[in-house]
Amino acid sequence: MLSEPELTVLSYLSTEGVDGVVQRELADTLEWDPSHTSRVVSNLAELRLVTREQQHGRYRVSLSNAEPAERFADLAREFPHVDFAGLIAGSTIQLLYHLDTERTAAELTDWTDVSRATVYRRLKQLRNVGIVTKRDSRFALTSQFQGLAAFARSLVRHMHRQEARDHATGVRLIWMDVDEYLFSCPTDVTASLFHRTGPDVLEQYGIPLLTREEQYYFRSEDRTELTPEDLVCHLLLIDDGARYRSYCLLLIIASEINTEALTETAGRYDRESDLNLTETVQALCTYLESSGDVAGEKLPEWDTFKSNAADYDISV
Repeated sequence: MLSEPELTVLSYLSTEGVDGVVQRELADTLEWDPSHTSRVVSNLAELRLVTREQQHGRYRVSLSNAEPAERFADLAREFPHVDFAGLIAGSTIQLLYHLDTERTAAELTDWTDVSRATVYRRLKQLRNVGIVTKRDSRFALTSQFQGLAAFARSLVRHMHRQEARDHATGVRLIWMDVDEYLFSCPTDVTASLFHRTGPDVLEQYGIPLLTREEQYYFRSEDRTELTPEDLVCHLLLIDDGARYRSYCLLLIIASEINTEALTETAGRYDRESDLNLTETVQALCTYLESSGDVAGEKLPEWDTFKSNAADYDISV
């Protein structure tokens, strides 16, 4: 996430340097060492949140037109008295990401890498300046500061997209959380943090597919490998149609996936999904457990499914 110095530069460019500023003059105004200023500006330029152009031997720095830069500028101009750089830098942005609706401190702790003590401390700071309110055990942004959640979400999406584009072309984000995301691209990605997923991976479970479409990858720092439960959820996030649901049914049987484990995994992805993954995977499991007697939407006739499974030597 963005550091306090990085947000300080964005704040200055939003309010005082709207037409851009010479980098050396920025250092003088902020009373920073020129080398420190250069590092901060370079980081922001690499993230494409600012532009840095050389003019007559000097660098001129301006806000970029990236969505998070524009959202932050709007907030800084609307609330010039608020020290956003000191209040929301670092892990606080993770909390703001999830404060698009009311959340408990336990939820914010479970869904981020922020400790419970730090969550409470950061929320207290935000409450003290009227950014966050508390009702019973739930915290929420006050109405005038709802834009902070939108900024945090646009920043996370922007940073994920920029990182993926460093390793692939034609990137399309499909699902994201604060520190993980699922995307498609037409090229291979070999970096260690990116795990191949989607239809191509089904071959590892004895379900080879004849057609190869886009490549799909899941980026995560915390996982060394993906589980079959993850793959089921990824397939549904990629395409919730009848064909992909059939792939999921085959995978559930081939991997002997436990209903409880699959439901728990779906619940984690549900936090940031437009689909109701929990309901969908439960419907898939019910279909299998009832031998097709309880067939929901987009599920095949049982005889058709058995024939399809037999083609892959999967016993139903």
